[in-house]
Amino acid sequence: MKIIIFLAGVGVGFVIGSKAGRGAYENMRRKWEGFSGSDPVQQVKGEVRDFAGKASDKLGDKVSEVVGKASDKLDEVTGKNGDTTPTEA
Repeated sequence: MKIIIFLAGVGVGFVIGSKAGRGAYENMRRKWEGFSGSDPVQQVKGEVRDFAGKASDKLGDKVSEVVGKASDKLDEVTGKNGDTTPTEA
């Protein structure tokens, strides 16, 4: 009996909440779209996108440089030259 009352309460709460909640959700969604579509926000998004692109280019260059140095050092230590054949000492 308790489970039936509980399920009925959940059903009624769901129906009432969905009717009242839909309007609030739509209102919040409209406000978000207005905010995210505004010129200042779009400008900041563009600046962040540009900054991230430049940062990733610089980071890629640095990583490539470090990997090249590490590879050269490894070749020195292992006695290998660029064609991966051991050199005689």
